[in-house]
Amino acid sequence: MAFQYCFVCTGKMFRNSPKMLALSKSSQKKKSPKARSTKKHDGSSNERASWNPELEKTLVDLLHEHNVPQYKGNNGWSSEAWNKIVHEFRTKYTYVTMDKNQIQMKERELKRDYKLLKEARMQSGASWNEKRCMIEAEPHLWDNIIASFPKAQKFRKKPFPLFEALGELYDGQYAEGT
Repeated sequence: MAFQYCFVCTGKMFRNSPKMLALSKSSQKKKSPKARSTKKHDGSSNERASWNPELEKTLVDLLHEHNVPQYKGNNGWSSEAWNKIVHEFRTKYTYVTMDKNQIQMKERELKRDYKLLKEARMQSGASWNEKRCMIEAEPHLWDNIIASFPKAQKFRKKPFPLFEALGELYDGQYAEGT
């Protein structure tokens, strides 16, 4: 029969005994059903952060403030700039618990969405509605856009008000392969 030693009383305890079950339950930490994160070695998490348009706009504004040679390198913002951006972001929104990694992931997502929409709106027959901040096209043209850019599907009915601000940040700043 399998048994384990109890370190508290240094006696034998059987695996399914009430005392063993009580000890094992009290030593286990229950996880929330919504917990999707894992901690990395550097203490950051990869949990998906919850963003809203106001937080996104604030992030883009902070990126604009730090879009100077002092804070920029060949591959984007320096570590010092990111530390300042995160600090200012958390100072403005004290309820936000996002870490540097999550904020950097959001910046990469915004950059990817900007590049996608920039390419998609160049498609023949598509136009950009400045007021609605959306691509406008006939349904059959949307089908072509989505065939070429599958991730553009989410922008069929969803506006992207940060397009112009992101254009000021990224146009001419990254290699386009041309």
